[in-house]
Amino acid sequence: MRVKLVGFLAVLAAMLVSSTAWAVEAAPASFTLSARGPVSQGVTIKPVLKKPRVLGLVVFKQRQHARVGTVPLGSFSGRPSIHWNLKVRGKILGSGSYVISLRVFANGRPADIPAPPPRKLTISGQHVRVG
Repeated sequence: MRVKLVGFLAVLAAMLVSSTAWAVEAAPASFTLSARGPVSQGVTIKPVLKKPRVLGLVVFKQRQHARVGTVPLGSFSGRPSIHWNLKVRGKILGSGSYVISLRVFANGRPADIPAPPPRKLTISGQHVRVG
């Protein structure tokens, strides 16, 4: 009985020391996407972060559900205001409907951490609309 208790306490102590062993890493709680004006002005992303995180976007074409690409944004904390110029792989998104997902990135790729609900973005000609 004493050996089991000592083993249990050792495992419990190891879990408390290593927070990633028992706690899921915090993803952005939510984010807003806002656009003011033409495509040339881009959009603003405002995430709500509980901890400093490296963020990026995963962009999908809405109708085909095809992944257009990823956009690394950088490291942020709190409630930053992030400007995105609507470029994916060096090119501005063309006309169409897109789904934008804000993700935590690790090693330049989206991490396997749950993300907040994605947002919709529509580009028609030179105008951008969110929602």
